[in-house]
Amino acid sequence: MATKKHDEVAAAIKTANKALMDDLKAGDAKAAAARYTKAAKLLPANAPVQKGHAAIRRFWQGVIDMGIRGGTLRTVDLEIHGTTVNELGAYTLKDMNGNKLDAGKYIVIWKKEGRAWKLHWDMFSTNNPA
Repeated sequence: MATKKHDEVAAAIKTANKALMDDLKAGDAKAAAARYTKAAKLLPANAPVQKGHAAIRRFWQGVIDMGIRGGTLRTVDLEIHGTTVNELGAYTLKDMNGNKLDAGKYIVIWKKEGRAWKLHWDMFSTNNPA
């Protein structure tokens, strides 16, 4: 049974996820990277760990340059542990015309910085075969 706190955090994470996809849609890698904590780590499939805002910005710029312009992030499960949240989810990435380019799953560890929930550790992988 969800509590009021769980519902509030789930709504904040949903809003943050939509904002990240909106940043990609706008082609704004800087804004996307700003959604991560200062000590964040991004762990994409088939690539080294991206540490910190500068590396994460370069990663998202590369994604944008490949033609990805948003998509959807859907929370499947959410666990709240004080100022840390574990999120298990599913993603779909799309091009500027709304065509599906990829689908997969992700795990994000969120940390609260100030009043905002930010991505701290972000790991994802495609559902497509190698």
